[in-house]
Amino acid sequence: MWFWAIGPTNKEELTDEELMTRYQGGDTAALGVLYDRYAHRLKAFAYRKGAKRPDEVVQDAFMRIVRNGGSYKGTAKFKTWLFSIARNLTIDASRRDKFRNMPSLDAPIRSTEGSMTLGDRVATQEPHADAERAVTDRRFKAALEVALAELPEDQREVFLLRQYSGLSFKEIGATVGCKENTAKSRMRYALLALRDALAAYR
Repeated sequence: MWFWAIGPTNKEELTDEELMTRYQGGDTAALGVLYDRYAHRLKAFAYRKGAKRPDEVVQDAFMRIVRNGGSYKGTAKFKTWLFSIARNLTIDASRRDKFRNMPSLDAPIRSTEGSMTLGDRVATQEPHADAERAVTDRRFKAALEVALAELPEDQREVFLLRQYSGLSFKEIGATVGCKENTAKSRMRYALLALRDALAAYR
């Protein structure tokens, strides 16, 4: 068949769209290459959007491709199409899990007994001259999580797609259904809000 004209060892050099075309033609290994390219970024996106089980979002997204791969016509970039699928799955999962609210500061970070709470990580704001950088980094990361949770959903979504998934503003607009300039505007407002929320760490 025609898709074997390019050897398997060259699949890494193919574009997403070329790989998807090969998968639609019967080359199942092409989907594996796409999975390797995007699984980590999809998982990070789903996690940051509040999915309790981000691995399941990744699996479900690729299962959608397996079941509905023929619906991809190549009129949109594969990456945009894939993140649109993952976005919808994450929204559905968030609704099912009722996980839209900001996590409680009293909730343990890990399931182990005696685990530190999020409140423990951000409660101390007094600077100490001899504090180790690692402690400051942990506090900053915790403060960032809180600040991200407080952003409006549309701003947080654009921020996550840009910073953690590497999509361009044009791709973000196509993914969330808004104009490119609107995506840029949401990003700008998100950055301003985060800058104010994290002013103590400048």
